[in-house]
Amino acid sequence: MKTLKATMTGLALILAGSIAGAAPITHHNQTKDEVADTYMNAVMHGDMNGVSGAIDNDAQFYTMHSARVSQLSKSQMLAYLKANPAVDQDCNASDAVLQDSDDVYVKKVDVKYEGVTRTDVITEQRTGDGWKITKVETSFK
Repeated sequence: MKTLKATMTGLALILAGSIAGAAPITHHNQTKDEVADTYMNAVMHGDMNGVSGAIDNDAQFYTMHSARVSQLSKSQMLAYLKANPAVDQDCNASDAVLQDSDDVYVKKVDVKYEGVTRTDVITEQRTGDGWKITKVETSFK
């Protein structure tokens, strides 16, 4: 019985040591489309999972209203999105890639609601941390 206890204790120590010495889990950088999808999921469905990491710290958000344009920073946009949590909107979305190069990616997303269409032009740039949203221009028709 002592031999069994000693063997089990030894195996537990070996297992604990190998887990402690294991390589840390690394997160993959999102692809261009995953970054845009993460942002649009926050806008359309209130899903905030990963949205902060998808947006560059210096990103700017512009919304066109008739004759004026409002501008928000990353922190202001995140605060706005967080103020409307888990809002799953009844809409349909379609998208088109406007520019795709090694360092810049621009995607247009049309979100159709009953009676109005929201258009987001999302600009991403390759950074040291992968693809990040640097600018979003939003208009309504």
